[in-house]
Order: sequence, then C-alpha cells, then structure tokens
Amino acid sequence: MFPYAPLLCWLIPILAALITPLFGAFRRRFSSYLAVFSIGMSAVFSLSMIPDIYFNTVAAEQSYYVVPWISNSLFQVSVYIDSLSVLLASVVACIGLLVTLFSVAYMQKEKSLVRFWFLIQLFIGAYLVIVMAENLLFMFIGWELVGLCCTGLAAFWFSDSDKAHAGLRTFMILRVADALLLASLLMIYATPPHTLSLVELARNSGWMGELAKSGLLFATAFMFFAGAIGKGAQFPLQEWLPDALAASPSSFNALTECLAGPFIVARFLPIFHGGIEYGGMIEFFLVMAFVGTLTAIVSALIAAVQTNVFKVLAYSISSVIGYMIAALGLAGLMVDISAGYLAGTFLLVVDAFVSALLFLSAAFISYIVGSDKLHSMSGFKSRIAHRSMEVGALAVAGIPPLSGFVCTNWVQTVALSFAEEASAGGQYGMTVSGYVIFFLLIGGGGITAFYGLRMMGLIFGKANHTSRKIIPRRIPSLMRLSLVVTLGATAFIDFLALLLIPSFSKFFQPLLQRQMFSNVFEVLDYVIISNSTILTCVAVAIGGFSAYILYFTHRVDPVRVIDEHSSLKRIHALLRNRFYIDTIYYRVFAYPAIALSEELFRIAEYEGIEKLTYSISTPLNRVSKTGFAKLELGIINTFNDSIGRFFKRISIAAYRKLEVGGINTFNDSIGRFFKRISIAVYQKLELGGIDTFNYLAANAITSFCQRFRKTHSGVLSHNMLAVSVGIVLLVLLIFIFGGLTP
Repeated sequence: MFPYAPLLCWLIPILAALITPLFGAFRRRFSSYLAVFSIGMSAVFSLSMIPDIYFNTVAAEQSYYVVPWISNSLFQVSVYIDSLSVLLASVVACIGLLVTLFSVAYMQKEKSLVRFWFLIQLFIGAYLVIVMAENLLFMFIGWELVGLCCTGLAAFWFSDSDKAHAGLRTFMILRVADALLLASLLMIYATPPHTLSLVELARNSGWMGELAKSGLLFATAFMFFAGAIGKGAQFPLQEWLPDALAASPSSFNALTECLAGPFIVARFLPIFHGGIEYGGMIEFFLVMAFVGTLTAIVSALIAAVQTNVFKVLAYSISSVIGYMIAALGLAGLMVDISAGYLAGTFLLVVDAFVSALLFLSAAFISYIVGSDKLHSMSGFKSRIAHRSMEVGALAVAGIPPLSGFVCTNWVQTVALSFAEEASAGGQYGMTVSGYVIFFLLIGGGGITAFYGLRMMGLIFGKANHTSRKIIPRRIPSLMRLSLVVTLGATAFIDFLALLLIPSFSKFFQPLLQRQMFSNVFEVLDYVIISNSTILTCVAVAIGGFSAYILYFTHRVDPVRVIDEHSSLKRIHALLRNRFYIDTIYYRVFAYPAIALSEELFRIAEYEGIEKLTYSISTPLNRVSKTGFAKLELGIINTFNDSIGRFFKRISIAAYRKLEVGGINTFNDSIGRFFKRISIAVYQKLELGGIDTFNYLAANAITSFCQRFRKTHSGVLSHNMLAVSVGIVLLVLLIFIFGGLTP
C-alpha cells in the first residue's frame, strides 16, 4: 500500500472540505475540481490497500495503525486494516468518485455549489472514518458527521418547505438511533476493561460476561443494533430515506449512507459472536434476523406502489439491506459465521454498485425529462439509460444468473442451513424461526421482481410519453461518461458474480480464519444446487410475469383491477400510505409533543409569567409614580439645574480670560516669529544655496554629455579601442583592490 494510505484516504477529503469555501471564493468551478481531486486521491489510497489484504502481507499484530498524537483509554485516532475495512473503503471511495463526476455536470448551474461540495467531501471523509476507525468513539464521530451531512443534503434546497421538512425528519429519526448507539458505547466503556478499542474488545470478551451478569447484555447489544437500524433504514426507522433521497441534489448521499448500518453490524458481529454463550445473545441475533427479514418484505411491498422513481429506489435499498441484516443475524446464530457473514458482505458490495447505477440512471432520465415521476417518464428513449436501468433492475429483480439471484439465493440457503443446524441440535423454536425467515425471504424475492420490472415498464414501456412537449435538456458529456463507467463496473460484477465469490472468500480468509469457497464448483454446490433455488425461481417468475402483464403488454389495466376489487383497493391504500408508519409517528410522537409544548407555553406564558408580572408591576408602578412626583421633580431636577448653572458660569469666565486673553495672544506671537524665520531661510538657503548648486550641476553634466557624445563616431575601430581601454582599466582595478573576494 502507499505510505499512510489508511490515514490519507479519509483525511484528504475532510481537509479538502475545509478549504472548499476558500477555493469557491475565487471561482465556483474550482470547488468542483477540488472535489474530484480529493475524492479521486481517496480512491487511489483506498485501492492501494487491497493487495496487502488479498496476499495476506499484513501480519496480525500489524492489522491496525495508531496515530501517536491522540491516544488514551477512551479516545484514539487509529485505523483498522482488515478485509472488511479495506474493501468497504475502496467501494465507498470508487462509487463516490463516479457519482462526483456525474454531479460535476449535474450541479454545474447550482448557485450553492460550494456548499454542495463542502457537504459531499465531508460526507465521504466521515464515511471513511466509520469504515477505517479502530476506536468506537472515533467511529462515532464519523457516524455523526455522516448523519449531519445527510441532513444537510436532504434540506439542501431549504427554500422549498417540503424539502426542508424532509431534512428535519431525517435529522430527528437519525438522532433517535444515534442516541441509542451512543448509550451502547457508554455502557461498553463503563464495563471492564474500560476501552472502546476493537482490538481489545475482541481479545477479551469478559466485558460481555460482566454485562450478562447485570442483565444488560441484550439491551447493550440491541441499542448498538438500533444505530444500524437508523442508518440502514430498517423497520421501523426506514421512513427518513425515501423523502431524503427525493429531496437530495443528485441523490448523492444515500448511495453510501445506508451501507453504514450493515457495515457496523458486520464489523461487530465476530465480537458479539464470541460471547454467544452469555445469556441474551441468541435472542439478540434472532431479533436481528427478523428485523432484516421484516424490512425486506415491508419495504418491497411499499416500493411496488410508489410513483416517484427515487422513492422506489429508496425502498429498494432498504429492502436489500434487510437481506444483508438477515444474513448477518443468521450468521450470529450459527456455530460457524462464515456462510452468513460472506453472504451479507458480498451482497453489501454488489448492491453498492447496483444501487449507484440505478440512481445515476434515474437522475440521468429525470434530468432530461424534468420530472422524477414514473408516469412522466413513460416511453422514454435513450440507449445508455435503458441499458443502465436494465442491468440494475434485472439484478435487483433476482433474474438468474445475475448477481441479485445469486446473493438472495445465498441468503435463503443460509436460512435453510440454520434451520437444519437447529433441528439437528433439537431446538424446535429455532428450527421454526429459520423456516419462517426462509419463506418470507422467498416471498420478498417475488415482490422485488415485481417492482423492479414495474419500474422498467413504466419508464421504457409503450405508453405515451407525457412530457414530450417539454424540450429535453442537452446531456453533458461528463454525465454520460460517468454513467457508462458505472454501467461497465456494475455489469462486470453483475454477470460474473458466481466467478467472483471464490476470490471474495479468499479475501476474507484472514478475518474468518478459513476460506469457505476455494473454487466455483463449491459455490455452485452450496448456493445454486440447493432447495431454495427452485422456490426462488418460482417466486421471481410469478412476480416478474405479473409486472410484465400489467406494465409491458398492458393486457390488464392495474387501475381498473384495483377499482373493481375493494380488497385490493384497501391493500393499495395501505401500501401507498406506507403502512401508516408516518401517521403513527406523527400521532404517537409529533402531535402529542406539539400539544404538550403548546399547553406548557400557555400555562407558563399566559397563566404564569404574565400574571406574576402584572402582580409585581402594579404596586411597583404606583410606587414609581409617587416617587417620580416627589423625588424626580422635587429634588433631583432642582439639584441638576443648580449644577448646570454653576458650570455654565465657570466656562464663560474661563473662555474670556484664558482663551481670548492668553492663548490667542501667545499664538499670534509664535506665528509672527516663525514667519520671519521662514522668509530668511527661503531667501538665503533656498535661493542662494540649493538653487545655485542645482543649476551649476545641471550645466556641468550638460557640458560633459555634449563633449562625450563626440567620441561616439559610429566607427567600429573607435568602439573596439574603447572596449580595450575599459578591459585594461578593469584588470588594473582588480589587481589594485585584490579581486572580487574579501
């Protein structure tokens, strides 16, 4: 790796963010160039660390680098170099660079461009702090900075009240999750050995035993997981994501924002799994698996009825992350975490590129059409946009043999393996839970295929393009270029997913202490040749065929079908209103809080403070009126008048005697004296001396110049003679004064 690459990969974007306003003060475009440079350098330094991990050149005792200038038991600026951190840092930096290039053209006419690039670079740098941090408090600082940047981007166009409200909602929901995460970190630090170092916590699991004795282990682990639920947009805290994505410029921040949730789960999973024998950890992993599974189903159902393309993709991200969380939860419940851990992290990497491609494609289309509504995009024609959306949507839909099919089938196979392992151990409840998770994930795959193809049908179907009368914008070449590069990288991962899994398994061998898949045949045996493959194909076929009939061939009108069946109408209303989760938030939390604040204001302001003020002010007012009549008018004014008359008399006397009689007379005498001196000096020194010398010097120089000019005859021989004389004189001077050195 390059020297100090683990530090510079996150430090460069943060420093660039701090100097961005200075660059923007000279010229707005300079801030764009600085962003491309800083994020590009971050990508270079991140990628340089991959060979060290892949070829296992980083020894165990050198797996993290500690900066010596800030280090104590609570806080430590240190980075952790392992398979997960290096891979995620490279993914975040590379996707950030691609989307930055896209945004340079997309945002070129934005008035607040400097503010945009400040938030973007700080976002990327802080996200890489989360990925690379070895100390949990250092990670939490990056965690909070990412949340603040996400809020700033969601409310970027704050003059629009709806977008400003989306930023506020994002801030409030993320703060709830972040407060729980911070509480978990404080409880971990309060337990011996009183450290937040990942290395120390992994080396000594006794702190989990201490928490288990006090009955706080499950609560601590769940609060830690609650932070991941918030950032990862998992049920029931997923409602910030759709509005934030729709409001954000260029849909930048959520491309990597949500990945922070499953990342910290994957980062802490081996540590939590080391304390599986303590009470509460099995229940914790089971809750994690069910939260991910429930999110995968709920978010997919909501995505199936959305009309805003960015909200469809937002719920798609939430649903796919649900699969990741479910895989990691199942990994924690199994004796060997390798299968679930690899399934979750591989899906994390693949979905990062797939989601980036889908969002760039949607932003590309909405930039041309001038709308982010699916029905306004109907009949859109663009080869590059069509191919990009096609690759991303088919991957999300789980069409064999693309990456979506491989990843979801892998997670479902892990669920089956867990059920079989629990059954062999005689754990009936766990066996049933494993099969329930398996069948729910199968159903989620069918729903995902439906909304993925529905989105394709609404955008590129045969329906009339409702925005044809709008003159399309000219697409900047940089937007097209970044979309093409993203398409190439995603297509490579998408079509070759099966072949990449053995290398991925080898990459994670140092972390898992084993290589689960050494060749592609082992992958086929575990992932493809399994009982879940047939059910997955059936679910995908049902969901995909339904979308094809409704939105490609138009054999059935979905609006008419919903209107004809009251039960479907109620289900559709439930999904359009997002299971009324927002309504519950407002009625349970927002409206009571508003009512309570208004009541407290009424009691404190009107019934309390005003009455108290009136009761105090009334007697004081009476006292002040009486006092004013007696004290102010009778005594103070009389005293002031006497003092004023006294000083007036003194000032008149002083003016007459001192100013007129003394100072003016003295000034006149001094003025006449200096006037006489100046006349004498002018006549004798100026005219008689200096002027005479000036005229003599000028006449002498003029005479010399006239005589010397006669020596310049223009004859070459005369000139050469003068040069020779000059050289002789120069040599004599050198000999006389001893050369040029002292």
